[in-house]
Amino acid sequence: MAGWNRISEKALRFGLLLSKEIKVVHVHSEDEAHGIDRDWEDKIVGPIREAGLPDPELVTIPSTFRFVISPLMDYILRLESENPGRKVAVVLPELVVRHWWENLLHNQRVQLLKILLLVKGNQRIVVVNIPWYL
Repeated sequence: MAGWNRISEKALRFGLLLSKEIKVVHVHSEDEAHGIDRDWEDKIVGPIREAGLPDPELVTIPSTFRFVISPLMDYILRLESENPGRKVAVVLPELVVRHWWENLLHNQRVQLLKILLLVKGNQRIVVVNIPWYL
């Protein structure tokens, strides 16, 4: 989760339907002013607690030069290896655009991450797309 917005909210809501154990992963780069931690308690965890649902865990992964895919892949593959016998569902919010050429402007990280998870992961990693229509 890069930040808190309606797309992230939709993905988190769906994740809460899938499991009681949710890990929200934020890759924080050195040049970023603040991460998601500023919004975490008030906008994310507070409403979840009010609904009587278990708190998600915020996992912040440090990164340099805005590299997101590699640290995220390392974390997901490590999580998979540490939890044998369990499925790992990766919920990816994805923009759905009207014209094919708009895909060149959006979704590049999501598409790359999806391909890498399918190629490098095994059958215990499940990729779930959450569409957001522009």
